[in-house]
Amino acid sequence: MIKVILSGNDNPLNQIEESLKITAEIEKSFDKREKIELDLSEVNWALPCSIILISGKLMEILNKGAEVSYIPPKNPKVKEWLSNIGFPIGKKEDGDTYVSIKHFPNNPEDKDQVNKESNALMESMEGKIPNTFGSSVKYILGELADNMDEHSNFTFASLMAQYYPRKEYLDIAVLDNGISIPFNFEKNNLSFSKDSEAIKKALYGEVTTKKNEKMRGYGLKSCRDISLKGIRGELHVVSRKGLVILKEDKEPKLYDFTDVLLNGTFLYFRLPTPKNEVNIYPYLEG
Repeated sequence: MIKVILSGNDNPLNQIEESLKITAEIEKSFDKREKIELDLSEVNWALPCSIILISGKLMEILNKGAEVSYIPPKNPKVKEWLSNIGFPIGKKEDGDTYVSIKHFPNNPEDKDQVNKESNALMESMEGKIPNTFGSSVKYILGELADNMDEHSNFTFASLMAQYYPRKEYLDIAVLDNGISIPFNFEKNNLSFSKDSEAIKKALYGEVTTKKNEKMRGYGLKSCRDISLKGIRGELHVVSRKGLVILKEDKEPKLYDFTDVLLNGTFLYFRLPTPKNEVNIYPYLEG
């Protein structure tokens, strides 16, 4: 039995690290060919960042033949929310303020698959978020889809989004199990001291190769600028053992985990509701 304990606050950093420890336990149990049993009974608050990380790992091993069960939260509101968003396998139906968990394997025969999934998420979000977001969310999702499709080599990916009307912000979670940003740097002989440094360089467009080819992470620069400068939001990026947190007008915060890692890349956007419609064009790369 794997006990799921999550911090009861709105800080994504805490729940991201806690969820990575849980996914590591899930992976260990799967490697031992044990039945995966999750105990969520004591969870009183969960953010999309923790749920998508745990759900994504469960779906990945379910597709490999794992047996999974879980004890739902005692808290009726959390229990209802997890059911509504389709934890852990996802669901097609969405709600008034959320896009349910969506999992999809990479289909080599469908080259437009990732774009279709991101477009479907955006279409579902329309009507759930204020018009002042303009085309910002659509552009961000499009860039992430292109980046994942062209550079990730993923076999499995997950998406979800939640709008909080009272708190007036939108959370978007995008996860893939493909080539991590640090690994891509290593593959292209680009130097970095820590995984978090590689992520930071990707976010700031500090990536070049001898062949002048596009690196995984390059398209994140415009997503970063729209999120931070255009919307005044924040962005968490996890890849392998590194985590970078970006907030408007603040120095990036870099963390490197010692006992957990993410085999892939995870992006978590927290976007406050803009007072005026966002103009994305000043933040696009020429």
